[in-house]
Amino acid sequence: MQTHRRRDAVRAWFGLAALVRPIRRIPALIFSAGALWVCTVMPAHGARSFYTGSYDAAVMNFGSIAVPRDVGTGNTIATRQTPYDSLTAHQGYACGVNVVTTMSVLMSGSGVSGIYQTNIPGVGIRIYMWVTSSYYNTPTTPTLIPNAWTYSYPESFGNYGTGITQVKVDLVATGAVDLSGGNALVYVVNPWITVSDGTSTLNGASLTVNATFTTSTCSVLNSNVPVQLPKAFVSQLTSVNSTVGDTAFSLDLQCTAGTNVFVTLTDASNTANRSAIATLGPGSSTQGVGVRILNGTTPISFGPDSALAGTVNQIAVGKAAGGIMHVPLTAQYICTSSGPVVPGNVAAKLTFTFSYQ
Repeated sequence: MQTHRRRDAVRAWFGLAALVRPIRRIPALIFSAGALWVCTVMPAHGARSFYTGSYDAAVMNFGSIAVPRDVGTGNTIATRQTPYDSLTAHQGYACGVNVVTTMSVLMSGSGVSGIYQTNIPGVGIRIYMWVTSSYYNTPTTPTLIPNAWTYSYPESFGNYGTGITQVKVDLVATGAVDLSGGNALVYVVNPWITVSDGTSTLNGASLTVNATFTTSTCSVLNSNVPVQLPKAFVSQLTSVNSTVGDTAFSLDLQCTAGTNVFVTLTDASNTANRSAIATLGPGSSTQGVGVRILNGTTPISFGPDSALAGTVNQIAVGKAAGGIMHVPLTAQYICTSSGPVVPGNVAAKLTFTFSYQ
């Protein structure tokens, strides 16, 4: 889904100019995933039967989940881990003493590096399965599926059960999330669990993953934020990095609750600037003086004009509680030269880019 964002920037004497990213509607989603397995294979050399349970269909319901607008490709949107037996009644099967059995856990559709595409463009699914202690060669650490393992048991009373099995399901961003065709995610694997002795195969269980996306939105309340620094005397800037004229201001927005908000400041006069001192722009006549922005007591280094997750020098603002959200910042003069400071006007322009993740 391609989005178009408008740049708004206004000079101010210090002019903190603002680049505003109009809010893109972000789908959010609900999803569900379930897992079960059973065994009733009839090998040529021995009868298999359910020890407990029977074939079943697993569903894991995640409820309503808001999709982050600027989530980066490969990042996890939502995840849930649950014991297998919480998804359905306990299951087990008896397959015969010393019968070599292969259990397979499958996925459907096309996948890359363990991530399989769902019916929602830009949303993939990744599933892990394992057991919490050593058990018939089953993986004991989270293992991506599709996967298969072979085992047998020597005891005449033996059976394979699901009591210590764990399932973890991740919803993963595979690109721009596109809800133009609908916001209901449905991912089905049938069969999901199979067991085989090489001559016959039993379909043990199916899996359905459901999700419903909701929209997480934000809007910037002030796209242009003028910041007027007070008059200062060059005598107050006594050495390199000395500062004066601290002036508080804020960037204000309104977001739906639960939205993780980030912001990046960009030097409009030199977009490649990654320092924490803004380049002076047109209208400036002073020398040896710059402008710096603080987040609390920490100088903010500038980054590129990008809303992508993980952008250089992107700052985490916090999780929105719903309603108006203030991002308090401070502007100040800073001495940049070891030589004499030349008095004059100071003007700089920055842009800000919010990212909703």
